Amino acid sequence: QTDSSVTITCADRKWNKQVSCEPVDCGLPDKYHVHPALFHFPEGTTFGKKSSFTCKEPAQLLGSNTTLTCLADGLWSFPEALCELRCPPPPPVPNAILMTTRCQENGLKTGTLCKYKCKPGFHVTNKPKRRAFKRQCTEDGRWLPGGCQPVTCPAPPDVFYGMYQCTDGFRFDSTCWINCEPSNHTQQPPPPCKQGIGSNVIRCRKDGNWTGSFRLCPELKGQCSLPQNLHPSIRISCRKGYGIGEECELSCRDSNNDVIILPRNMTASSIMRHHWMNPTKAKHIVCTMGLKWFPHPDALRCIKGCEPFMGDNYCDAINNRAYCNYDGGDCCHSTVKTKKQLLHQKMVMISDLEKGSYLKHGELENPSSKGIVPKQIAGLDFLQSSENVI
Repeated sequence: QTDSSVTITCADRKWNKQVSCEPVDCGLPDKYHVHPALFHFPEGTTFGKKSSFTCKEPAQLLGSNTTLTCLADGLWSFPEALCELRCPPPPPVPNAILMTTRCQENGLKTGTLCKYKCKPGFHVTNKPKRRAFKRQCTEDGRWLPGGCQPVTCPAPPDVFYGMYQCTDGFRFDSTCWINCEPSNHTQQPPPPCKQGIGSNVIRCRKDGNWTGSFRLCPELKGQCSLPQNLHPSIRISCRKGYGIGEECELSCRDSNNDVIILPRNMTASSIMRHHWMNPTKAKHIVCTMGLKWFPHPDALRCIKGCEPFMGDNYCDAINNRAYCNYDGGDCCHSTVKTKKQLLHQKMVMISDLEKGSYLKHGELENPSSKGIVPKQIAGLDFLQSSENVI
């Protein structure tokens, strides 16, 4: 805002200044003059002009006069109405009960918290030990997510793999059974009174535990044959033999590698290329009641294990994958302790090696120009090992 008066002087038959008067311009209102709102200026923004506003959804108008006037001091007049953010009632959450009664009303204030309780047999999503959660209405009038998922029981011991049937997988209230009579494995389970410890019928309870445990069928005899089609990179030790329920220890010939179970249609090399893959580690195989090994020996492979440098605030490239929890969080800005991601210069990403480059002093160079091949790079000879490539 400039002064509304000015002094000019006539000297040598000339005025010392050129003066003109322009209308005061209020410009655009501050965003918090009325918030959250959209402003309209059909007449412009100069002195005496009027503007109006409408509330942005889901804000609601309190008052009726939505007109503002540009005043002589260059400011917009004080609003006689305002926009107040309100939240609609939160949408229903499947398998949950709304415990806060007032959350069923319209026009809830932002920041409102609504408490829910999961129904029996369900727990808070990704939090198996919690049954209650809260949802909050944010400043933009939206409800933060929250939900319930079915309680699940752990899989029965591996020795029973392939021998039991379940009404609904391992979910709450599902019944699983083993029929020891080979002529009728699809027979329906016995009545509930026969369930429990010592029976071959178990049910998943709402606390995530089974009502009992399976038992081996007494008439089953025999042993598994020596594991076939085992990858040459894997060692196996069956100290107690090959009988039903006996376990054989697994290890890789390269002590720096781990035995894992390959997902379908995947290879060990493709798992190393895709950082988000997190295969299951296998420490042993077991001879099941069906006289078959589990996990199946065909699905076992060795991949490079995790280097023992996790949690040191440096992102080691070989650990930069889900299997190694992204180097214990060092490779993720949101989880590294120092909030700074530092890349070890000696390590390289596998994708860079595949492109024919390696990392030296922080720069990618072509190995052919230096007369070396990727297997000569310290700590990365596993890429050239036949034990890691199918």
